Amino acid sequence: MLFETWYEGPHGSLLGQEFLINDAGEVSPVYGSHSSSASTNFTPHSTSTPAPTLVTSTGSNLEFNLVWDSSVAKAPSGFMQAIIDAAEYYTTLFTSPTGGKEVINIDVGYGEIDGSSLASNALGESESYGYLTNYTTVTHALESVGYSSSAFSATNEPTTSQFFITSADAKTLDLISATSSAVDEFVGFSTLGGTHYSWNFNANADGSSTGTGSNQFDLLAVALHEISEVMGRIGMEGAIVEGKHTYTPLDLFNYASPGVLELSSKGGYFSVNDGTTPLGTYNDASVNGGDIADWASITSITQSNTLGLTIGDYDAYDAYTAPGYNGAVSQSDILEDAALGYKLTPAGVAAA
Repeated sequence: MLFETWYEGPHGSLLGQEFLINDAGEVSPVYGSHSSSASTNFTPHSTSTPAPTLVTSTGSNLEFNLVWDSSVAKAPSGFMQAIIDAAEYYTTLFTSPTGGKEVINIDVGYGEIDGSSLASNALGESESYGYLTNYTTVTHALESVGYSSSAFSATNEPTTSQFFITSADAKTLDLISATSSAVDEFVGFSTLGGTHYSWNFNANADGSSTGTGSNQFDLLAVALHEISEVMGRIGMEGAIVEGKHTYTPLDLFNYASPGVLELSSKGGYFSVNDGTTPLGTYNDASVNGGDIADWASITSITQSNTLGLTIGDYDAYDAYTAPGYNGAVSQSDILEDAALGYKLTPAGVAAA
């Protein structure tokens, strides 16, 4: 979830019970098949509902199937294209590490998510299907896509703890069928109704925007933020699920100091070399609220300390933003997604 502050300036047998997690960190069990097809979504359709959009790029086996809710028919011109542009940008950066096709199915709503209202101060929200598993399954899967076992050598690795992995990331790590047509996650975006704010739809091919006015928010950046959560960019840091402390793959890259994982909601920093090199400062959700896996940004757009942003732009993965700023995906963001198992394309390598 991205908040605004309203101020001016192998296979399923390796996995356990399926769950749905929302932005509030609430986890609900799913019984039976949650959806037989991504072409059927959970909110009522009408004849005006846009047809699903399959997003692909040359040279990538990663695809996004965007399933539009009936609410999207009421969205302003430019809304759908901004969501498509965000998904397409990820297909230029990443491909499936297995070499086969991977399809991530996302249900998209405007002014709602999965038929429910968004939080009053949320620009966007995501809900992810996923599975409970264990440390060994997660680390072995990450090792199979290129990580060495030494990557998981912190002194406090949660080796006996429970893990949650999103459906999309489970596809990437070859833990479930990569081409399943079931909905993987939901995303929803605010209408900004009842405010004097509007959306900026001016997107660039490099995952950035231009011309965000003083009373506007950058829709492309919010879409990039929410889709990355769908891909697995979430943290749980010991939250209790089914009576057990639970972590996510990304929690294994959140450090308190070299060689020591944070394992709490109090911030920490992102690193891919055992905490030696900080690549971005995480939001202290225990104090600020917001998401654990988002970057620190409640005091300024530079608080995140991420790499490779144009001066004046904010990081699309920030926890908080304000009107009047263009957003973009940083080098740190790309490395963070790659840490979840997504394979960089040549364009992704160049961007990172």
